[in-house]
Amino acid sequence: MFKRLLVNLVLSSSLYATAVVAATVDLAVPANIHVLSIDGQEQASSFFGTRDHVKQLTVGEHVLSVRYTQLFDISAEDHDIVKSHPMAIRFVAQEGQRYQLVVNPPKRYEAALKFAKNPDIQLLNQTTGQSQSAVSIKSYAEASLVDTISKAFNNSEASTNDNNTLGSNNTQLLQDIWLRATPQERQAFAAWLASQAAGK
Repeated sequence: MFKRLLVNLVLSSSLYATAVVAATVDLAVPANIHVLSIDGQEQASSFFGTRDHVKQLTVGEHVLSVRYTQLFDISAEDHDIVKSHPMAIRFVAQEGQRYQLVVNPPKRYEAALKFAKNPDIQLLNQTTGQSQSAVSIKSYAEASLVDTISKAFNNSEASTNDNNTLGSNNTQLLQDIWLRATPQERQAFAAWLASQAAGK
């Protein structure tokens, strides 16, 4: 009797623990937004685009790499797919909240070409009504680098608030970010830095 009770208790507690760990939130994605990667993991894509769909995300911090994409029929025999450059959104998914990627795409082809150069992609928390904009990036690696830098700045601001005598030390902050970065992130940053130096 005691063994059966103990087994039931262990099984029920492990099921509860699994349910707590596996808490997810919904992310509604419209057909005109292509999710390239989630937390650095490339997402499946289709040549013909996607339909409106919902992705499941675990509760916690995420970095989404997204792009605006839209198919236009130019003539009966010709079509074009208008795509923006990749963009990144970093956010914390909270349990019980629903999220939606939002874009207001143009209806005309010429307007879409202009829109794709600087699209306005928003992440909307449907529960609270708060939204945030996506930031332009050049690659998946840069999305991860954006995440690393953002975390480092947030950690730096928190420690500065705790100790006002530290002051602002950008060199130390850059060194800290560099030490935390993966080899791919370092390579992406070095390439960006070289392009900035060549541009001047």
